[in-house]
Amino acid sequence: MLRNGQNQAQLLARSLGQLVRGMASSKKAPSKEKPKLKLPKPSTVEMPLEESLNASYLAKTLGVTYRTWAAALEKHPELRSLKRKDLLSSYDTLKSLKYSVDDIIAKPMIIYYGASTLSNRHSVLLECGFQNVTIQTLAKYVTVVNKSIDFLKAHCFIPYDVKVAEHLADCFTSIHLHLDMRELDNEGLSLKSLRQSLVNAYLRERLQMDDADLQKMWRVYPRIRHKSFRSLQDTVDLLTTELKFPAERLRKNSFLLYADANNVRRILQEIPTIDSQDIRDIGFRRPKILMSTCDSLKQTLQHVHAFGIGEDAILRCLEVLTLGPDTVLERLRDLQEIEEFQVLGTNPRVLRLVHYQNKARLRLDYLTQLKVRCASLHILSCGSEAFAKFARDGSDRTKGRDIVVYLGNIMFKDEQVLRNLLSRHPNWCHIPLLHVKQCLEYLRSKKFKLEEIFSNIHLLLYPIKRIEEKLLLLQSSDAQEELQLPVANIHLLSNREVLTVILYLIESEFHFTGDGIWTEQHTHHVENFNNLLPDFPESLNKVYKYGVKPAEKLVMQHL
Repeated sequence: MLRNGQNQAQLLARSLGQLVRGMASSKKAPSKEKPKLKLPKPSTVEMPLEESLNASYLAKTLGVTYRTWAAALEKHPELRSLKRKDLLSSYDTLKSLKYSVDDIIAKPMIIYYGASTLSNRHSVLLECGFQNVTIQTLAKYVTVVNKSIDFLKAHCFIPYDVKVAEHLADCFTSIHLHLDMRELDNEGLSLKSLRQSLVNAYLRERLQMDDADLQKMWRVYPRIRHKSFRSLQDTVDLLTTELKFPAERLRKNSFLLYADANNVRRILQEIPTIDSQDIRDIGFRRPKILMSTCDSLKQTLQHVHAFGIGEDAILRCLEVLTLGPDTVLERLRDLQEIEEFQVLGTNPRVLRLVHYQNKARLRLDYLTQLKVRCASLHILSCGSEAFAKFARDGSDRTKGRDIVVYLGNIMFKDEQVLRNLLSRHPNWCHIPLLHVKQCLEYLRSKKFKLEEIFSNIHLLLYPIKRIEEKLLLLQSSDAQEELQLPVANIHLLSNREVLTVILYLIESEFHFTGDGIWTEQHTHHVENFNNLLPDFPESLNKVYKYGVKPAEKLVMQHL
């Protein structure tokens, strides 16, 4: 609109001439305005305030006397941090394994472990030939599996006649293991070593893992060695048949071997689709989602819906499903507290701010130090190298994506139409989205309709203070004489025409160059920040700012 000062002056003059001619004729009835988009309001969902575990609650819920639990909590204060839902889940699992409350109170820290951990460890001990898994044995699981087989037999944990290696190998029913059992009959081996050897044989046969794959898996995901063989086999079969994971993909995402097959089945059954997309395809794209519990996923989806965010936004940031539901709720609430985040609430990629919120906060603070006003959603959540380049290039501007998306949602207009209109102003990408939102809200508070604002959309780029000044000027009694505008009667202008005149008055002071958008504080936007950069946060940049790190320099000198 203001690409060329001379052309703009002519354009506004013609426009005002048309307004004058239009005053003689009767005004058209205003068209019915489209319903206003309802923006997501701050959710009423609150973080549950849960009291820490106390003796009274434990005695009432699990049984045994108050004094007994009080003594247990005094001896094991870390139990107080356990969430009540996790406590009940662990207690239900222990009951299903035939342990009584008296057994539990003998080893109260047993309820500190998760339900799936307790169930899995119990299964492992049974697979190893244990006939009577006491609560003491289960509580000392890690110590027990590190003991040698002959030690465990000598202390009557495992019967003497049980061939542990064969007993374990028989757990793999879907595949025949090619290994020399004579090498594994050595009872001087610990249970952990024996089980790891059998897991290696199974994965070589089932997933074609080589030594390098196995070494990497044990280094990165050592807890797989504690997974029940039957559960491991069940998980691999489910992933390869139901979710169509090829062996190569499982090798690259070997953390999936520790997934709970029953939990994955619940996910497939209770969350069949997200925004009409099959959960199997979603799980294949982002395997880490399958490690979240079904209940956690359902709760996360509820939180997202409660904040007025559609499921299409979830598909744009599936990583949000890998966060805990309490974390997601807390971060969604935080979006309402930061204006720069709140204005992005209708953006289809808003969940990136949830997933990367800690990083986005740090970056926003850093850019504020640089007096950079235009921080787009992409810049706040992109990779470290891209952000470092943006900060050091010193270009306080965006590509306008967030602005057109926001206005498209508010005004029900096509994003490309909005971009074409806004791009007529040479500096529109230098205006922060937050200012556009505030300016729009100001004009709406003055009873201007969306269609009227759309017809003068470039006014959203200008400082509210200047708009307010011109609006007050037009409302004064001697405005016609003072302004000397080419109109018959300034007080008979329609709202749409008033906005056009305001834009004309602002830009006339700047010779129609488009510089009217700059405030006094931002008369000249910063072109280069190289001499203004504060210390760049190391967490935001993987490249060391000052060349070779001192420690590395010393190593190189010795070399």
